[in-house]
Amino acid sequence: MKMNKKELLEIANLAKLKIGEGEISSFLEDFNSIVSYVDSVKELNVTDMDMDEIYLNHENSLRLDEVQNTLTRDSISSFAPKFENGYIVVPRVIET
Repeated sequence: MKMNKKELLEIANLAKLKIGEGEISSFLEDFNSIVSYVDSVKELNVTDMDMDEIYLNHENSLRLDEVQNTLTRDSISSFAPKFENGYIVVPRVIET
């Protein structure tokens, strides 16, 4: 399966993403690369593998629980579309 420009723009519209004309070829290349990878995974032959073998060979790779620097309100307010009284303001999505 290979995505074309029309399909990409339809998905972007559904996801409410704005993709500039100059970004379309890059997005198409990335998306088609991802789909190609998923297609290659589908072709793996796992019929000889036991399900326990698949799950027992995994290790959790969680990061350490360490205190790290976080974003400040000032830095968040600098990139939030609308910021009032210390909160990010978003459009209402649920009508009551």
